[in-house]
Amino acid sequence: MNKTANFQLTQWEKTDRIMMEDFNRDNAAIDAALQSNADKAAALQTALAGAGNCSIETKSYTGNGNYGQNNPSRITFSKKPKFVLLCGYSFLLLLMGKENAPFVGFFASDRIYTCNIVYSWSGNTLQFHSTQNAYAQGNTSNQLYQAIAFY
Repeated sequence: MNKTANFQLTQWEKTDRIMMEDFNRDNAAIDAALQSNADKAAALQTALAGAGNCSIETKSYTGNGNYGQNNPSRITFSKKPKFVLLCGYSFLLLLMGKENAPFVGFFASDRIYTCNIVYSWSGNTLQFHSTQNAYAQGNTSNQLYQAIAFY
């Protein structure tokens, strides 16, 4: 009598005596292997339920040239994202991390700038402003901006 390589299941030859105990042992091994695979699949399903669920939402607005604490920009999303990427002509701003972060960098066509941008959330609405100028705030007059929210 031979055995399979992986689960040591019985493989009879024509001259072997077939025994009920061999069938029972093989069925128990198959049942245990199937249950182990089912348990692993369930654990994997549970682990994946909270991972890889990234989704995005896009919004757009046209700048009005205003800036500063009394003229904040506001964007309302369907829910509060993990981070927001704000894009405009030669302008890219990433808002993430703690609210009211006093220091944020942004990218223009020829260099990386740093400026004070204060932002906060009220529910699912992002509010932000810069004291430098409308360009630094992402609010240049008649400029189209795209906001990409990552969840």
